[in-house]
Amino acid sequence: MKPLPVFLAALGCAAAVAQTIPDTHEKLMPTLWVQTSVEWRALAVQAYRTARTSLDAALKEKRWTAALEQSGFYRKLPPAIILDIDETVLDNSPAQARQVLARSGFTVEGWNEWVREAAAEEIPGSSEFCRYAASRKVTVFYLSNRDAGSEADTRRNLQRLGFPLAEGTDTVLLRGEKPEWQSEKTPRRRMVAERYRVLLLVGDDFGDFAAGVRTGVEQRREISSANGERWGKQWIMIPNPGYGSWEGALLEPERPMTPLEQLWKKETWLRTK
Repeated sequence: MKPLPVFLAALGCAAAVAQTIPDTHEKLMPTLWVQTSVEWRALAVQAYRTARTSLDAALKEKRWTAALEQSGFYRKLPPAIILDIDETVLDNSPAQARQVLARSGFTVEGWNEWVREAAAEEIPGSSEFCRYAASRKVTVFYLSNRDAGSEADTRRNLQRLGFPLAEGTDTVLLRGEKPEWQSEKTPRRRMVAERYRVLLLVGDDFGDFAAGVRTGVEQRREISSANGERWGKQWIMIPNPGYGSWEGALLEPERPMTPLEQLWKKETWLRTK
């Protein structure tokens, strides 16, 4: 057993070390991971290679559809795929880096400024995949919860990176273009599914694939499990460690929370004060 003075000295050193842990921004590590890691790039490339394999299989199988909203006699409809935009085909980590460096949170004004710059680069593998789909006569739709007023800037960003945009058809479907087009994407997916056979859904958030996902953790898992055979086949998920609808699920009322979740909730509440 250590003598008491030595023990107290060691305890004091440990406390001093603990107090030097920096108060960092919540998006520091996820933003660094996206911007620097081989792992994130590998996952994105892997996802889009999987999407290409699935696309080839879907074109051969007339009963194949990725959209839960697809119904009726869809087998003879022309093929299409639906992709989200942010963190699915466009990398907005520089905008998150600005928040980290400024030690600020998300603001609509800051986001709109970033969108107007049309400076986002592509998620690795995304533009190549979309061009391949277009070469197979598959119409590429982009469904995003960006505000409808940002469509011109969004199109400019997509065009700069070589993403295919169909002529004569509006394939960039943003929130608010129609009164019923709000953050829930089901009405937009349904509209596409009425005119096209939807071969693939690609996104970074559960809401890019199914309806009613802004609910609790367990309910989200149930919806996912009920459609488990679609993952990696008809539904392709792109990793996004920075934000998503999963955050809201942690705030479900009356749900027993782990100590880590309690800490996250406490720090989130403090940042909003």
